[in-house]
Amino acid sequence: MAQLDAKKKERLMEILRFVVIGVVATVFDAGTRILISYFMDKGNINEYLVTGVAVLGGFMVGVVVNYIFSVIWVFQNVKDKNAAKTQSKFWLFVLLGFIGLLFHEVLNYGCEALFNLAGISLTAGQASVLSTIKDGTWAFLRSIDFWMWALVFVVGTLIVLVWNYWSRKKWIFIAPKDEEEKKE
Repeated sequence: MAQLDAKKKERLMEILRFVVIGVVATVFDAGTRILISYFMDKGNINEYLVTGVAVLGGFMVGVVVNYIFSVIWVFQNVKDKNAAKTQSKFWLFVLLGFIGLLFHEVLNYGCEALFNLAGISLTAGQASVLSTIKDGTWAFLRSIDFWMWALVFVVGTLIVLVWNYWSRKKWIFIAPKDEEEKKE
């Protein structure tokens, strides 16, 4: 029974570390998206191109931050610590993250289409952050566009968080088999 409690505690600590690094990677992702949107949103550039570049840039920064900390700190209970450090496992990590990004973007574009019917633009909400901070008004905090973008971003991030933990634990950071499981 004590071994079971220790395993539960170990798993809980791993999930907690995963969430902490997920938050850190999400801040890097969102920050990169906002910065790219701000610097690219200068008039004649198609808003979908701006959004696509921002999403891709945010994803790349977030996935690299997440991978580094996943290998170093998050996943301690793994069968082969060095296996996760191989190039093939890195690319699997990126692929699994990309699948999570697709989940997030399907949700984002679906909500964008739905909210556009009500006159709400998630793209405008994302792009408004730095421009209103720069002009000193912080007006984005009074914008329904911003709050709806933030809500969709958080919900999508939670869905992707579950996917990323499950898929990475299953295919990259595989836990060692218990002695009891080996005997059965």
